[in-house]
Formats: sequence, structure tokens, C-alpha cells
Amino acid sequence: MDLVPDDPQANPTAWRIALDACAGMLSMNTSKGLRPLYELPHFQGSFSISREGVLAGFRLRLPLPSEARLVQAGTAAELSWESMSLDADGPVNSLGGRARLLLGRRETFTDVSALCAKIPAERPYIKIVLETVFSPVSLHWPTDGWQRLRPVTLTLFSEIRPAEVGTQEPPA
Repeated sequence: MDLVPDDPQANPTAWRIALDACAGMLSMNTSKGLRPLYELPHFQGSFSISREGVLAGFRLRLPLPSEARLVQAGTAAELSWESMSLDADGPVNSLGGRARLLLGRRETFTDVSALCAKIPAERPYIKIVLETVFSPVSLHWPTDGWQRLRPVTLTLFSEIRPAEVGTQEPPA
């Protein structure tokens, strides 16, 4: 596959993750709907975007807030979330695949859904929404979900925007 130099997705320095437009939420599923547990205001990592501007995968590290009590002392205060095999899944802009969640030495695999849309604007950008539901028993976290055996939903919102002209900022 030849890369087209003028294609913004072909040049990783041509775009950046817009950290000011990122947010995440960890919620517990209850009989009354989702109950927010923790806000995840930032993350570190990367997205893999195809030449067509479609999300192909991601690898993220989500620092946990201090109030996110961990069951096992010495467990990392960071949740790793990755999937490198997202495929078209039904409606336009909808993707799906398998994801891996890792907390310390505990890991689980679960389905992940994603929405990835090109937003037309003066400087077009890509809007990404990721969501997965997992059993807290597999990670022994979060405590509220684990003790009540309730599924937990992890949702992340992000944008990928063109890098400012003249900067050589690497993708986050």
C-alpha cells in the first residue's frame, strides 16, 4: 500500500489528539441506569487511524483518580485499555472489536464499540467515542462494582485535530 504524502492520516505529525476535548467516565450499571463512579479527565496513548480516516485501533493509559480505591495494595493506579482490531460494525461510523483491559497484573478481554466520524469544518477533525462494558470481578476493581457484582461501563470521548502549522508535535 502506497502512502499518499498529502493525506493527513498518512503523516502522524500532521495531526494531534486534542487533549482539551478528551474526557472519560467509569460508571456502574444499576437497575436505574448508569451511576457515575469516576471521571477520567485525561489519558495518554495513541490512536491508529486508517488512510480513510477510520479508527483502526487504540492503546491508552488512563490514570485513575485518587478516590479510585484499589482492592489490592500495590496495584498500579493506571488502567490500560487497548484494541488493535476494530472493524466496521453495522451503521456508518460504527466500529467494533475486542479490547484488553489491564490493571496491575490483572487483565480481562471484552467487546468494545466505537464511533469515529469525520467532522467537516474549516479545519476538519475526527471525533471518537469508545465504550466497553466489563465485569469488575475480573480486575478486582472498582470496589463498588466488584462488591455488588455489577457490570462497569468505561466510556471515552476524544478528538483528533490537524496539528498547527509549523509544529512538529508527535501524536500523543
